[in-house]
Amino acid sequence: MLVCSCAVVSDHDIELALLELMIVEDAPLPTPGVVWRHLAKKMDCCGCAPLAVEKIYEKLEALEAKGLVCPCACANAKDVKRRAEKRNVEVKTFVEAESA
Repeated sequence: MLVCSCAVVSDHDIELALLELMIVEDAPLPTPGVVWRHLAKKMDCCGCAPLAVEKIYEKLEALEAKGLVCPCACANAKDVKRRAEKRNVEVKTFVEAESA
């Protein structure tokens, strides 16, 4: 599946990048920017960012389930994602309350 048509990045490219990124000690948080840089690509319009995040975490969970990446690194990445989602909900709730 093509995730980014600007940089021509597929979900398979993301999976391979995650395999390489997540096996190192102190693995980085796998953001689209980190993955694209690892692939020597550049996000142009960033329209793919939401789909990229979805695919990154989908692939990360699949790789963890197969035992191919460290569960500790995955747990850290998932924790950061959960906190960001919680913050987004809190901000959205605040904005809706203020405009009511």
